[in-house]
Amino acid sequence: MFNEKNVIGIVTEFNPFHEGHRYLVNSIRLRYGDCYIVAAMSGDFVQRGEPAIFDKYERTWDALYGGVDMVVQIPEIFSTSSAEDFAAGGVAVLRSLGIVDTILFGSESGDLEVLKRIADIELDTGSKDNAKLNAAIRDNVAAGMSYAKARAEAVRLVLTGDDENAFEKMLDDVCKADIIHDGETRNSDEKLSVRAEAARLKPNDILGVEYIKAVKRQGDCFRVDCIRRNMQYESAHSIRDAIRAGEETEREYGSYAEPDMLSEMLGYRLIQLYYVDQMDPEQPSSFMEYLDVSREIADALKKQVHDRLTFSERIREIKSKNYTYTRISRALLHIVLDIHKKDSRVLRGRFFGSADVMPYVRVLGVKKSARDILGVIKTSVVTSPAKYKKQLEAVRRKETIETPEELILSINASHAEIMFNQDMYAADIYNQLYSHGKDETSSISCGNEFAQKFIVVDG
Repeated sequence: MFNEKNVIGIVTEFNPFHEGHRYLVNSIRLRYGDCYIVAAMSGDFVQRGEPAIFDKYERTWDALYGGVDMVVQIPEIFSTSSAEDFAAGGVAVLRSLGIVDTILFGSESGDLEVLKRIADIELDTGSKDNAKLNAAIRDNVAAGMSYAKARAEAVRLVLTGDDENAFEKMLDDVCKADIIHDGETRNSDEKLSVRAEAARLKPNDILGVEYIKAVKRQGDCFRVDCIRRNMQYESAHSIRDAIRAGEETEREYGSYAEPDMLSEMLGYRLIQLYYVDQMDPEQPSSFMEYLDVSREIADALKKQVHDRLTFSERIREIKSKNYTYTRISRALLHIVLDIHKKDSRVLRGRFFGSADVMPYVRVLGVKKSARDILGVIKTSVVTSPAKYKKQLEAVRRKETIETPEELILSINASHAEIMFNQDMYAADIYNQLYSHGKDETSSISCGNEFAQKFIVVDG
């Protein structure tokens, strides 16, 4: 709570911000009344392993004018990671603010009880249901299913057995009664239908399960709530496709980023890593140092080194039943962004399983009416990258710590530097891509991340 208002946190990409997001924001206000909505948003690169279609400042601007009160950035090492780490990173950022009381997400089913049940099964590694789930996933993958489909089918099996409609076995205390759901009365048959949808684990339900698991692992730090998505709205994926195809949209879009803009940079990086390995073949492969790069992916990339391929062509050549397009795309992006497995292990170990807060939170934008929130955030607030860089450098040089702020910064300096340097490096790369052919006079971003100011809008 802040100023006697609920503070609702959402984890998102806004890639781009669209009517479905506006529906979620409006639904939150209908449910919670006068409240603050804080969005933990991906930066310039997203969980699919590609650049965001618009830079983080344009997306922040759209979010603030779309009803969000404040936007903070999820560090790139988490925003470009697996669904599990993306969710955990977003939860850790919101937790570090110290003011969020509820985390809310949109889902295809809108059935929080089923999603909590799935999360409990996945977390309870010693239970029979967990063992049954993992065995079913292995069997499904061996039968040729993708991991996502294998997991969805395994969840359905564990929750319902062989009978797809046997949801009375699960939560039978509520299945027989009428319920009120998002202002709409549903009878038991309708509730069972919703439960069936949840058990099939569609994309936002999967993320919902990961948010619930992250909240539990980080000390049950929030209440959790969800709102059923309005499927009438066009998805972010279809909007991106329309923009890239040059199709007419309600909004006039200028420049945008796309994955194949990374092709040349990736090609140079692969050549560099290949010859590093050639100079010392007895050492472990340099490719394997990068997050999401397995031995199979590394071997496939080595075979491609001398081929002139686009970013997407490299992915399509490697894609198999064992590796999804998105997993390979993340691996390639981590090579471009220089994101290492060891850094991920360090940060995950520090912030995902404990009450430790992030060393800082980067604020991208805020409404004037919510600006007081900045003064009560529990961790360091970064609104100026240049200023924070100077603070890190000053603490590193100092032999004597003189203030509580310096003490906090010195304790967290190594973790802060990993996150901060990666985010600045990623922003510089993105700005090189995004500024190509862009009308700078219409850009919110100044193109120099260290000179960039955070956004404040009326409202």
